[in-house]
This record gives sequence, C-alpha cells and structure tokens, in this order.
Amino acid sequence: MIQLEVITGNYKREMALPANFPMRILVVKEANGSLHMNSGDYDLLNGRIFFIPEEGLVRLEGEIKIAYWLTFSSIIYSEFLLQHLDPLAKNLFMKLSYQDLDDNGSKKTYSLLMQLQKEIDAKKDVAYLSQYLSLFLGYTANLDGYLAALTLDELQQVLRFRAILEQFYKQERSINFYADGMGISPRKLNLFLDKVLGKSLSALIKDRIMREAEELLIHADYSIDEIAEILGFERTSNFTTAFRRYKGMSVNQFTLQE
Repeated sequence: MIQLEVITGNYKREMALPANFPMRILVVKEANGSLHMNSGDYDLLNGRIFFIPEEGLVRLEGEIKIAYWLTFSSIIYSEFLLQHLDPLAKNLFMKLSYQDLDDNGSKKTYSLLMQLQKEIDAKKDVAYLSQYLSLFLGYTANLDGYLAALTLDELQQVLRFRAILEQFYKQERSINFYADGMGISPRKLNLFLDKVLGKSLSALIKDRIMREAEELLIHADYSIDEIAEILGFERTSNFTTAFRRYKGMSVNQFTLQE
C-alpha cells in the first residue's frame, strides 16, 4: 500500500528508479544532479519535493547524498482526494510538478517522513496511513495553507486527531472521548480544534459522516436504511433529516443528480 525508502549514492540515468506503487514522490534533502522523465529534465535541489505522475520512468543522474522515495497505492491516495476537492489537488499527479521548501518547511517535512516510516514499520492500518499521507500532501503541496504556520508538534496533533476521528466518527460523539485519545483536556481540545481546524468537534464529525454518506450513496448498493445504520443513526429519519440540513437537498434528490 505504501513504501518509504531512503536513497543515497551515485546514479546514472540509464537505470530507472523502481516503484512498487503507482503514486510517487521524491523528496530531496541533499543532492547534486538532475531528474529525467519524458516530459523533461529537472534539477535536484536541496529541499525540493517532486510529485511524479503515474506514467513514465524516473531516472536520476548525479550524486544523491540523501533523498526519500515515497510510493503509495491509489487506495491510500483516495482519502486525500476526498478531503481536497479543488482542481489543484486532483491535478497534483497529472504531470510532474515540484515545490521548493524553505529551511523550516524542509525540517518539518523530513520529520514527518521519519514519523511516517515508524508508522509503516508499526503496520498501522490503511485508514491511519491514509490520514497521514493526506496531511503530508496537504502540507508539502501547499494545498492546506494553515498547516504551514503550525509547529511540528501541532502537525502531529492534527494527525493524531484525524486518525482517532477516522476510526471512531461513526460511534463516538463525545468531546471527552476524543480528548482522552489525544491525552489532553476537553477544553484544550476545543481550543486546539478551533485554532487549527476552525471548527468544533461536532462540526468535524458531521462533515466526516456526511462525506461518508455521499460516498455510500454514490458508490455502494446499500439501502438508505442500511446506510443510516452504518453511520450510527438510531433511526433512518434522523439520517435523512441531517442529510437534508447539511446538503440542502433530500437523499433522493442527491442520488438522482448523481
């Protein structure tokens, strides 16, 4: 599903970088040389992160003192697309693009990668790794501008919250439950969510439930009653009322337009 490798050494462009999964990112920490693809040649600059399209071989030429080669499956990537509906996110891997990180951004990126490796080694589940990758892409591609202002500790706190929310949003609504999972008081969690994500816990849970409802209505063969049960509603009427208030249309109207 996801693999992270540290690469070093001298590379000749005759040999392509192997990739076990279709989505590919190269993070350059220290290197001299160039990256070659059919679309063109690109300098390997310190602090440069490449978002590489699925098509085409990646060839390096030069000395790589240290870089990170991250590859992952489309399933892992799908959570990022669900959270980022704007065209910039959808086009991120359509053609080769890159970002040049400043010193502070580079340090955060390398720290996030090292933590990601620990999570991979710990065999965290797909939902957790998807949340991690979504945050990593949002930060490094500069699609979530608010993340740039966060400290590394705050970035890790956002990740932890997202992972807990992803696992329990269907069953748990209590601020105390999520605060316990974060290891902080309910008051501090409320302040953190308001400062960093700009929403209350109840709003974030509602957003996640309704996003899942849309996915199930579009892509699954469940009945409305079954979807209501899956999402933790005691009655189908509670689900349909909540959906109408959130989307401004009934469940039937939504399914007809899709």
